[in-house]
Amino acid sequence: MEPDRPAADSATPAAASRRRFSVGGTFARWEWLALAGIVLGYLLIALLAVRRGPPLGWDEAVYSLRAQDFAAGEPWGRYWDSFRAPGLPWVLSLFWGLGGHPTVFRAAVAGFGLLLVLVAWLLARHLFGPGPGLIAAAGVALSPPLLLAATQVWPDIPGAALGLAAVAVFVLATGGERSSWWMLALVPAVAAATFLRFGSPLPIAIGLLVVAGWRRRMLLRHPAPAIVAALAATAAVMVILTLPALTGGKVSPLAAIAGFEGSSSTGLADYTDLADQVIGPAAVVLALVGVAAGFGWVSRGEIDRGALSTAVVAGLATATALALVLHGEVRYLAPAYPWLWVAGAPGLLRLAALIPGRARSVTVVVIVVALTAAAVGLARERNRDGGREYGSTREAALGIAAATAGEPCLVVTARLPQVMWYSGCEAAVFNLDEVRLPARPGTVTFMLLVGGFPRQPEGELLAAYRAAAGEPVLVIEGRRPAQVHLVREPATAG
Repeated sequence: MEPDRPAADSATPAAASRRRFSVGGTFARWEWLALAGIVLGYLLIALLAVRRGPPLGWDEAVYSLRAQDFAAGEPWGRYWDSFRAPGLPWVLSLFWGLGGHPTVFRAAVAGFGLLLVLVAWLLARHLFGPGPGLIAAAGVALSPPLLLAATQVWPDIPGAALGLAAVAVFVLATGGERSSWWMLALVPAVAAATFLRFGSPLPIAIGLLVVAGWRRRMLLRHPAPAIVAALAATAAVMVILTLPALTGGKVSPLAAIAGFEGSSSTGLADYTDLADQVIGPAAVVLALVGVAAGFGWVSRGEIDRGALSTAVVAGLATATALALVLHGEVRYLAPAYPWLWVAGAPGLLRLAALIPGRARSVTVVVIVVALTAAAVGLARERNRDGGREYGSTREAALGIAAATAGEPCLVVTARLPQVMWYSGCEAAVFNLDEVRLPARPGTVTFMLLVGGFPRQPEGELLAAYRAAAGEPVLVIEGRRPAQVHLVREPATAG
């Protein structure tokens, strides 16, 4: 469906220029105040979540270690793999002067989450107006799948934020009677999103293709900006994904991803098992209600069918594609959720308008408070579970750090990046074929066993490792009990 033509009474050259790259009309004071409230609310929830955050998980520790090496100007170690994008740790290294603490890193990622909130606001505002724009912003800010991912040291939210920004530029640049050369601004956004997360080009391409299909008639009449932008963006992506020198890997990202043992997709089955986290949160259910209601108003001609269909198709296609190419983790769906809120916002606005008088304001406040409480509660639950899951690993690694007091040290463990981060030691994984505890002159060697984690020796091999290492010097109880052994005479075979 073609976008609405501009009103005749605004057909001045300046107005036409604005229409070719418009965010949806002038801004009223009430809108700025409402947006400021949404931003402040998001920041308060995010900062509360990161301030009480759990110990670093595996991936978080990997990106934190890479940030440390970037800040120190050192090459990456055995914790890193070429299939990981270096963009996030490079950004985090810029904050190293603030202490190099996980809270700082998580707060930086939360800043990208704020960008995602603002891009969703602008996109929904352009498509449906100021009211839906604010609803979309609030929904993205309060959606647990997005908020929880935005308060961990993960690249999913940064990649999603810049990726949606690229698509939003395309939407704005094609919103008038002819496409605008401002469209070229999407090229650096695509490149940055790819550098932050190598998987970002997929949801970006889906969003751009869906929007292009919607506005195909105008693009066929004025194709030049779109052609140049498409070629430049594709070239940027290919350069990043095929040149290992650019990303610092041993091989190109494409080759590393193709050779990654965990790259097979089980996403559809995984997301079925994770349905309570994917579509179960109240914020997600509310957005789905808004989408369903929106199509009811489309039939009355009150909501642009093309805009609503585009947002829905973009979100569904993005989620489906991600499920088909990756195993399922809720955070991987970060590029799809903002589309859900963009699509649901106009329907929710009209549902709210059906509530009479003061009851409308009361209802809105109650819903916002309930969604905020749910988001805070889930963040606390996540932090509590993370503490139980990784607390013993952190405590054991910190105990090793205290015991070595700055001496060169090595830890044989299954939790390599987390132990490296908290102990400051080098680390090596267990040899699961035979007992092998490295011998390094002048280096204090430890063995760390943490209950319930994979990639650790079992049965007779475990008994042989314990016999070779001697009695534990530190035992930590908890959900995952940990044992630290000081290897006084490193052995190479058992």
